[in-house]
Amino acid sequence: MMKHILIPVDFSEQSWQAALCALNLYKNAGVRFYLFFSEEHDYCKGDSDVITQAPLVRLSSWVKKLELKKASGQVLIPLKWEGEFIADVRSAVSENQIDLIVMSTRYPNIFCEELSDSHVRHIIARVKCPVLIVPRDFSCFIPQQVVLLTDYNFKHRTEATNHIKEFVNRTRAHLNVLQLSKKGNALTTAQQANKSILKGALDSIQHSFHFVIQKTMDEALQFFIDVQQVDMVILFAKNINLSENILFSPSLHTEMDYHKNIPFLIVHE
Repeated sequence: MMKHILIPVDFSEQSWQAALCALNLYKNAGVRFYLFFSEEHDYCKGDSDVITQAPLVRLSSWVKKLELKKASGQVLIPLKWEGEFIADVRSAVSENQIDLIVMSTRYPNIFCEELSDSHVRHIIARVKCPVLIVPRDFSCFIPQQVVLLTDYNFKHRTEATNHIKEFVNRTRAHLNVLQLSKKGNALTTAQQANKSILKGALDSIQHSFHFVIQKTMDEALQFFIDVQQVDMVILFAKNINLSENILFSPSLHTEMDYHKNIPFLIVHE
């Protein structure tokens, strides 16, 4: 059961939204939310005056405001670290037994706009902890239709599938397992075996298998989201091919862009 959730904040509107979503999605009594501010010493030149209050003062202010939003039994704890961001996150995860990191899609190197999303990428790649990425237009409702993306190219370990099952069971959502392919849905012997293992691991929850072909990965995902009214996407962190195409290098140029309103849950093996 989810007990300890880390929320990195940079005092932006996006990170406030992520904090509210974390409180809304994990209302269990006893869940502890750690608001984390990492003060790095390489701010963009000329942007230091953007901070009008000391970080600890603002962090305490956010905790007080969120106290008014929390459910009964939820606990809010401010954390302050100084140093390199990823090293600080790793320490916070280890020292506080963090089960999940919740963060916004725009968490740049504090105030450097051109580095937008760099921290998201680094946390996924370098911190072995599930990450929930909250987009700027997500309205914080409990997901009912969730899609898990996979290409069946590796065996999924129990730790990762258990995390997915815990989330689906708690939200009572339907899990759609989706294969994206430009050539067809035919699987190799190894892929078939991996699919069978995954099917067995998910046997206790409501799920179904699907595929979309002859589209780019991001177009295929957008198509499936539109047809199935998907509320959340789950990715395995080790599937770098899917992560790069879906999260960091999309080719979508339409008004209907899943990056704007679909949260992503990244799980590690």
